Amino acid sequence: MLETLAGRLKWERTEDGIRMEMPEPASFPDIVAIVIVAGLPFVVYGLFGDFDDPARSWILEMVGAAALFLAIPLGMELVGRKRLVNLTSATLTATTSHPCAESRTQLTYTVWNLRSNPRVSLMGTEYPEQFQVEINSTSGTWTIGSRLTEAEAAALISKMMEVFAFPEWMPAYKAAVSEESSSLRG
Repeated sequence: MLETLAGRLKWERTEDGIRMEMPEPASFPDIVAIVIVAGLPFVVYGLFGDFDDPARSWILEMVGAAALFLAIPLGMELVGRKRLVNLTSATLTATTSHPCAESRTQLTYTVWNLRSNPRVSLMGTEYPEQFQVEINSTSGTWTIGSRLTEAEAAALISKMMEVFAFPEWMPAYKAAVSEESSSLRG
């Protein structure tokens, strides 16, 4: 049973770690798709002009109704999306739940520098009231939670640190690899 951790974050203990659930914000392409579908009747009206004829205005009403019926499920899907984070002492997995689900798994010994930062937009605008939790890994930096409050970000990091003590700078495997390569050299 999921318990509330902080704000919108929910969590539960698993056999060998924890599972957390948080809301997943809509992406820019998702919002553009809804705007296009909802704006379809206006485009049709602009293309075909006058709808003085009752038969032609009926067509516009049907196209508008169809566009709304298409936009409503898209909007509801965006509201209900969740990001699931499973953390054990061996792996960290983040999964986004929506029709095109994305999942990313990383071995914990290949990740380091778990931190929270204020969210920055693509245009460089900083949002000090919104935080994102990020982590460095051998495959690059990835975001675990986005658009969180400061309390949610702190609680998320705290729970994750209870399961695995993420190093701040160099992952353990890099130290092992460098130690092994120096022993091979001589």
